[in-house]
Amino acid sequence: MSSPIVSSTLQAAALSTASNLFAQFYQAHQEKRPPTLDILQLLRFVTLALLTAPPNYQWQQYLERTFPAYPIVRPKERIDDIEMKPHDDAPELKEGFPPVPGTTEPKFSLKNTLTKWFVDCMTVGAIANTIAFLVLMGILKGQGGSTIWKNIKTETIPIIVAGYKIWPIASIISFTFIPVHRRIVFLSFIGLLWGIYMSLVAAKV
Repeated sequence: MSSPIVSSTLQAAALSTASNLFAQFYQAHQEKRPPTLDILQLLRFVTLALLTAPPNYQWQQYLERTFPAYPIVRPKERIDDIEMKPHDDAPELKEGFPPVPGTTEPKFSLKNTLTKWFVDCMTVGAIANTIAFLVLMGILKGQGGSTIWKNIKTETIPIIVAGYKIWPIASIISFTFIPVHRRIVFLSFIGLLWGIYMSLVAAKV
């Protein structure tokens, strides 16, 4: 049985394949020419997905651990006047384990959700993913450092601004309703249209 990160990576790669194919056919239609398959462009885009999906998966895991949408109120014990708390890996804190006496039903945290949304969608996540895309795509195309740096300076802001039109709402839904182990897959589905846009960007950088 494959691990969640492997499954998510393969699914992200499959969706990236679909989005790139759609982009190539769309571009051919816009240019009023017969559609042709650019194998190199497709392979570059799929390779990019294979390289970026695992760290994005870990990033989502980190955000959920740091800012859980449904934080657990952990029970505390006192032994000889020393306050004791369960370790992060304690079985009683894992999903599906019978409730521990003294714990309360997890409640939705608007503060944590908005924090994750801001960090992932509006600042760190958006900037890091955009720069990683431009750098890796440049490397896969065999571009030099000066060309990659030029693309970063000219394309980063337009890509981030375009992303603001889709990712804020998608991120709120993801952080609120989607289990963390399914989050990267959900975002990949949302990213199908985004992938078409990024494929068009990749073709010109």
